[in-house]
Amino acid sequence: MHPPGHTRLPRYVRGKCGLVERYYGIYDFQDAVPLSTEAPPQPLYAVRFDARELWGALAEAHSVVYLDMWESYLEPA
Repeated sequence: MHPPGHTRLPRYVRGKCGLVERYYGIYDFQDAVPLSTEAPPQPLYAVRFDARELWGALAEAHSVVYLDMWESYLEPA
């Protein structure tokens, strides 16, 4: 996933599997702000990633990373 232009999605989580832990609601999609004055609303979630999913065997055991992610960043597993 290499979106053109600005994105707040960290490269290290692209294509990785995580678990949606929380739904925050609908908020203005901030990736659109640099391109225009409009920020179309979009669902926002807290997504949990196992550190080993992100960094492999080098990750500390039982560690997790939580990221707030817009719906357009997510794909069904």
